Amino acid sequence: MLFFGSFLLTIQPVAAQSASQRPPALIRDTDTAEGKEITDASTPKEPDPILSEQNLNIGNFYYKQKNYAAAISRYLEAIAYQPDSIRAYDALTRAYEKNDQPDKAIAAYKQFIGKNPNSPKTAEFLARLAKLEKK
Repeated sequence: MLFFGSFLLTIQPVAAQSASQRPPALIRDTDTAEGKEITDASTPKEPDPILSEQNLNIGNFYYKQKNYAAAISRYLEAIAYQPDSIRAYDALTRAYEKNDQPDKAIAAYKQFIGKNPNSPKTAEFLARLAKLEKK
């Protein structure tokens, strides 16, 4: 109890809620944080050209910074959202080449050509593929 001048102020403690009234809030998803959650990476993503473009732009940023591993990751994500993206495959193959992974660049070229044989980039990709296979 506190007394200020002619006023009497009574301070009462706030009653704590018991655990039986309300469960505690989940602060974080422990399984995900500890890496125990298993995600199925083989399930295709919903086609989303906007997310594909965003990942492509972020990948281009990393590419300019010469962080080719991060760029490759973003280009793969862009392809997951838009599997027929010529720009994403073009960027991915160039990043693989810069990252000294010609075998993966060859596989990406073949994958694109196999999926899109009538693409306007097919001739250019075939030429680059032939050049890489000679090395």
